[in-house]
Amino acid sequence: MIYLYGDESNTPGADLIWGIGFLFSTNPSKHMANVRKIRKECGYENRELKFSSTDYSQILVAMRLVDYFLSADDLYFKIIIKNNLYFNPNYFKENYYQLDKKDMAYVSAYAELCKSINPTKYEQHKKLLNLDHKPFKGNMILRPFLKKKDSSVVEVYRKDSAKKNKKGQFDGISQMLQLTDFLTGTILSIADTKRKEKTDEKHAKNIYRKTILSKCVLMKEALLRRENYYYPSFRNQKINIFYWKKK
Repeated sequence: MIYLYGDESNTPGADLIWGIGFLFSTNPSKHMANVRKIRKECGYENRELKFSSTDYSQILVAMRLVDYFLSADDLYFKIIIKNNLYFNPNYFKENYYQLDKKDMAYVSAYAELCKSINPTKYEQHKKLLNLDHKPFKGNMILRPFLKKKDSSVVEVYRKDSAKKNKKGQFDGISQMLQLTDFLTGTILSIADTKRKEKTDEKHAKNIYRKTILSKCVLMKEALLRRENYYYPSFRNQKINIFYWKKK
């Protein structure tokens, strides 16, 4: 089984550039324990890790998590980046779910990204998805939509990435969703030259970008050229970035 954790950054239709990312592994329990350990060592156990956060105290834990992610065995990240409302019209010939264009773009991007992850490449046959819960229609119909479009999907769960247990701690799924949010937002921001930032956010976010760019050679250049494909390789780690232009 491959376990996938998905989240999006920016809004289809509202933003010129937006993206959806999956963090995935065949053995997430090991990574959940390591992420929890890093957060504890950095004193960041009870606060939510998000790319959009202005909390400067998350800089250390974020940098350490990026280093862990890039060096860990069996932990992968894949993101699809799109221009505005481009979506696959073949998914919506009858528009069974009565979606508007923004939701069509959103769910078709999730389906494209999900189908592009082949479980047999990881010696598995099935996929189980955990997605960050959002209140809009596209997110709410993802469970039946993805199961219909991808036969390897066993189940899709919508989870709240900010949910805590009775002890006031984030569970493993929440922590993986938060790391997905952080990676998706950081990588998208490298491609999104239209993103506007407040002055007090700029310094921290530049640190996040530089941390990833220092490990991923030519990522910025590839994304700014809007190339379709970028695939840096590491000894035990791979990142996939697809950039689909609006047709």
